[in-house]
Amino acid sequence: MPKQVGNVRLMQKMNRLRVLNYIRRNPDTSRPVISQHTGLSLASITNITAYLLDIGMLTESGIEPANRVGRKTTLLRFSNDAHGLIIASLTGTCADIFYTTPDGKIIDSCSDSIKGMSSEMAIECVLKLVCDLLNKRGKERTLAIGINFSGLVLGGSRFVVSSSMKWKEMDIKRLFEEKTGLPVFVENISRLKAVGYCISRTDHSDHNLVFVDLENGIGAVRITEGAVCNSVLGEIGHTTVCKDGPECFCGNKGCLEAVCSAEYLIKGFSDVSGNKVTSLSDFDLACKSGNKDALEALDECSSYLSIGLANLITLFNPASLVISKGQFSSCPSVIEKAVSLMKKRVYPALIADTDICITDVDLAQTIKGAAFELCDRLFDISYPGNPIE
Repeated sequence: MPKQVGNVRLMQKMNRLRVLNYIRRNPDTSRPVISQHTGLSLASITNITAYLLDIGMLTESGIEPANRVGRKTTLLRFSNDAHGLIIASLTGTCADIFYTTPDGKIIDSCSDSIKGMSSEMAIECVLKLVCDLLNKRGKERTLAIGINFSGLVLGGSRFVVSSSMKWKEMDIKRLFEEKTGLPVFVENISRLKAVGYCISRTDHSDHNLVFVDLENGIGAVRITEGAVCNSVLGEIGHTTVCKDGPECFCGNKGCLEAVCSAEYLIKGFSDVSGNKVTSLSDFDLACKSGNKDALEALDECSSYLSIGLANLITLFNPASLVISKGQFSSCPSVIEKAVSLMKKRVYPALIADTDICITDVDLAQTIKGAAFELCDRLFDISYPGNPIE
């Protein structure tokens, strides 16, 4: 009997989460429409939405604008204004902490420099910022905390390796959950940018999409049928493209991000030419002026990047390849040349129908992606701490 009761409760929870997640993705929807898309009976939908309304997860948002005779149905949406998330976005120099609604609207924020700090000091700084914002906005209404940066995230958000942060094997999730008492999810920021990019689009081009992020390393995310493919870790920057190349922070030699970064490009050009440039903007001007050393450095960097891009095309044969310019925003010729070289490296049939988009993913898109992904993780049946009974 206890096993049977447990199975019934599990199924009830699964159905509640299915309904909640449908409404999150499709705000201002009616019970009959929910029933149609979830396959649950209208009676079940009525019971489930009554429960979700009672615990404050849903709110009524008006009456359907239908031109028909008879009683019009009430529309429902997720209670974004009643709940909040904390999203911490970290780079090697700065910690930006945001308090947002579950749909990614920024309500409050704070930031501090972590440049030059040890990993322990940086974590303490971030933890203080998070706790201060949590106390200010109210822990009781905050659903979860998301922490994101460029790096490998393994072992259920526990194992972290980040070249840009100079972190190795950091158990951030455990520390933050112990200090705050809230669910904490640690994610690769490239994944969140990819999600933010896709949910901002209306062309439904995400059925087989590869997203490449050139900020703070080189990330790669695959999205199939509108969902992130979890088997792709997101760090193509730590694949080898030069067997005798310079040593990377990860300990390997010749990693893509070690030979294709703003720092490597600027240093290589400065060492060879004697021209001490300090930014990619200055390097870009040198290229445009026809400086031979700058053009050679550009060719080398673009060639390595083209290898990484070609490998992605050959592995996944995507319908869409989206490249977020990141660190190369001020020197787009690196990307343009890399794409041109990539097309020559790839078997023609694999690239013939691939839509290639070079873009900038802004802060608003990234935060929306972070909030969306955080709620997906929180309201997943496999997560034991989700707030749905």
